[in-house]
Amino acid sequence: MAAHHGKNGALYMSTSGTGPLAYVGQVSEFSLDMAVDDVETSALGSKNKTYVQGLADIKGTFTAFWNEVDDSLFDAADSPDGCKIALYPSLLQPARFWSGPAWVSASLKSGISAAVTVDGTFKANGAWVRA
Repeated sequence: MAAHHGKNGALYMSTSGTGPLAYVGQVSEFSLDMAVDDVETSALGSKNKTYVQGLADIKGTFTAFWNEVDDSLFDAADSPDGCKIALYPSLLQPARFWSGPAWVSASLKSGISAAVTVDGTFKANGAWVRA
C-alpha cells in the first residue's frame, strides 16, 4: 500500500443536476465525510453497549481560490436540482474516486493577509458510489 500526496487530487463538479462534470481549477483542499448513523440497542443486563448501523451521512467541504471569470461554483450552489460531484484523492489513480449528486453551498472569503477563496460545503442529494 502506497502513500499518496494530496497535490494530485482533483474535484469535478457540474453546475446542475443533469449537466456534465467539469474540472474545478484552483482547488486547494477538499474533504469527504462518510459517517454512518448508529442507534444504540443496549438492553438491561448487557455487558456493554451495542449498536445497529443506519444510513451513511455523506457530506464534505472544499476550498478553492476565487476566479473572477468562472462562476461555476456559485452556479452549482444556485442550481434548483443540485449538481454532481466527483472527488479524486489522486489523479495518479484515476480509477479510484467517490461521486454522486449533491446540494452545494458556497461562500466567498477575503482578508487583509489572505488570498480570496471560495469555501464550499456539500451534502448528498442521492446515492453516491465509490469506484
